[in-house]
Amino acid sequence: MSSHEYLNYLEHKEDLVNNLEFSALPVVHIAFGINNAYARGMGITIFSILENNPSLAFHVHVFGSPLDEKSKLLLLELATNHPLAITCYVFRESAFSDLPLMGRYPQAIYYRLFTPYILSEVTSKLIYLDADTLCLGSYKELHDTDISHYTLAAVNDTQRARNKLCPQLGLKSGNYFNSGFLYINIPRWLEKKTTERIIKTLSLSEQELKFPDQDALNITLENEVLLLPKKYNFICDIILNKVGKSVPVPPDTILIHYTGKCKPWHLWGLGELSAIYDRYYEKSPWRAVPHDMPVSYKEMKRYAQALWHERQYMPSLCWMAKYMNNKIFGKTPL
Repeated sequence: MSSHEYLNYLEHKEDLVNNLEFSALPVVHIAFGINNAYARGMGITIFSILENNPSLAFHVHVFGSPLDEKSKLLLLELATNHPLAITCYVFRESAFSDLPLMGRYPQAIYYRLFTPYILSEVTSKLIYLDADTLCLGSYKELHDTDISHYTLAAVNDTQRARNKLCPQLGLKSGNYFNSGFLYINIPRWLEKKTTERIIKTLSLSEQELKFPDQDALNITLENEVLLLPKKYNFICDIILNKVGKSVPVPPDTILIHYTGKCKPWHLWGLGELSAIYDRYYEKSPWRAVPHDMPVSYKEMKRYAQALWHERQYMPSLCWMAKYMNNKIFGKTPL
């Protein structure tokens, strides 16, 4: 397919804001694939990027389902003091109907496969980010990195993930990169028909892929990736760590990626890792949007434990009572 044919996947495009004409700074293009439920996470990611990159301007491309008016207004606030453009692209509902969906992963995981075609006339290089990431440093060095001989640059996943997934997927290199951060060389992506090859990998796979697009990206591009230092995608899973366990974040970290089911905007994720996120959240336009409350008894239990560790004993006991009632009787006391 040509770039123009992929444009037919779009229902509409909206330029939310663009003040880049008033800036002489180099422009970095960043893309997200989200639905409205992740608008807050994406917004705080963008806010953290702007806070840590005063020497760069940014054009953010948001792919997915329509954002509500509240989310759009909050995003507009980001452009008040920063050189910024935000363009929203809404895909047709039928665009990805033939691609496999698995478990808790929404259709949005496939958006990154089509962004290079849609943005091919806008930029030659693109940073693709998941909305559960947080920027802690400058992208200047990355922006200057030569990736002309690679389809993309990425960061290896955890050793635990590589040990498990490389044998399963037949990756002989021993490398398995995480797709929550991708630095894409668009001309090479198009030249090598990368989207088509990944879709073919998905359709021909004889095994059920646990992480469909990420697995297919790794299988297809095993020998076409520039592996970057982990500072560009420092992976942490809040729920895998026991409450109170210290998880040191290296001082040179550029991006934290909160993988797993528990996100830093979930109250039950309380701890050191979410505290880093909260420092940006409290300064961002989303500071009045409350964190998500625990719903399941497992979430209630973890929140109670986290509150106890923070020496908030009375709230902890209240949430422990809610946990016990929910687990035993299937209801929460008033």
